[in-house]
Order: sequence, then C-alpha cells, then structure tokens
Amino acid sequence: MRNMKRFMLTAVLATGLLASLQTQAALRSFEGWKLYNTYCFLCHGTTGKGDGPLAKSLKLTPRNLTDPVIIGQRSDRELVRLIRGMGAHDKVSDMPQWGSVLAEPQVESLVSYIRFLSSSPHGLVGDPQVGQQVYQRYCFACHGNDGKGNGVLSKLLPINPTDHTDAGVMDAMDNRMLKKIILHGEGRDSYMPAWDGILTEAEVDALVSYIRLLSHAK
Repeated sequence: MRNMKRFMLTAVLATGLLASLQTQAALRSFEGWKLYNTYCFLCHGTTGKGDGPLAKSLKLTPRNLTDPVIIGQRSDRELVRLIRGMGAHDKVSDMPQWGSVLAEPQVESLVSYIRFLSSSPHGLVGDPQVGQQVYQRYCFACHGNDGKGNGVLSKLLPINPTDHTDAGVMDAMDNRMLKKIILHGEGRDSYMPAWDGILTEAEVDALVSYIRLLSHAK
C-alpha cells in the first residue's frame, strides 16, 4: 500500500511537472517578446527591422530580424550562441554579449520570439502583456492556460476548442478575421462566445497579439 501511494504521488508530480513544462513552452515567445522589448529594441527596433533608436549610432547596421533568409539559415543553437556572445562576433560589431546578463532559458525565449519575427505573416497589433491578462480572465477555461484547447470546460463541449499554439491553423487567419471571431463568435452553431460589448477594441487587439505569440512558441 505504501509503495502504491508513493507511485501515485510520483505520477501526480510527474504529470504536474509535464503540464508546467508544456505551459512554459507555450509561453516562450511571449516571454521572449518581453525580454526583446527590454534588451533588444534599442538597436533592432520594435518591429525587429534593425531600425532602433540607437541604430544610426552604431558602426554596423543591426540585423533585420524579420528577414526569413538571414534568420532561417541559423539554427536555434547558433542563435543562442550569438546572443550569449559565444559565437564568432564580428570584431567591428556592436552586438552586446548577453551571456553574463541573461540566463539560458531567457536566451531560448528570445530565440523563440526572433523566430516569430522572421516567420509570422501577421504583426502584433496590440500589447501582448494586456492580451495575456485578458486571455487568463476570459479564454483559459476553454482554451487552457497554455492555449492548447485543453481548458477545464473543454471536456464538457461537443467540439474541441481551437488550439492557439497551432501555427498552421492560426496563420491561416489574418488579424482582421481573428478579431472578428473574438468579437462576434463563429456563427449560430459555434460554442465560441461573442465578446463584443465585453472587451474593448484595445483589449481585443491585445488578445490577438498574445494569441499570435502563443502560435509561434517553439
């Protein structure tokens, strides 16, 4: 009996740890966005195009992080090493070596957000931090804290809530379409609530942006 209790406790802890890791992975691009707007935007710009406030003062133009060719030819490991300063930094480059400032998981989150900048066909139209608060208040019950469509109410529904971490599904909808679905639902037979009159336009834009980051969290 004692061994059985230990086994059950271990299984519960392992399940909780796995769920925690999955949530962390789903939020990786969001965490990267926050870090980017603390450490990187001064050089690379808020949109990642290399046009930040300090760009004109540097010896070399900062990389355009929205260029899929430039970013696509680098592996995640290479990007981590470059950000940390372990790669082959150009001798005349002004790229800081962030290894002494950022922990490894933070750098990995930055890489995830850089991947979003270079691969997402849709830009951010609102404040993702506000979007996260709205999501946790109104959306998590169906879509889950990690956005995978596994919220506590999902088992009661005859359909599966949309997996917001599925880039293929989410990228097929532009920001205007996603905003329309949030405001008005998806038709008479849909279980998606219409949030028009409950959420402000700014909150909807913020929510759209947060969902974009959820869908590019790898």
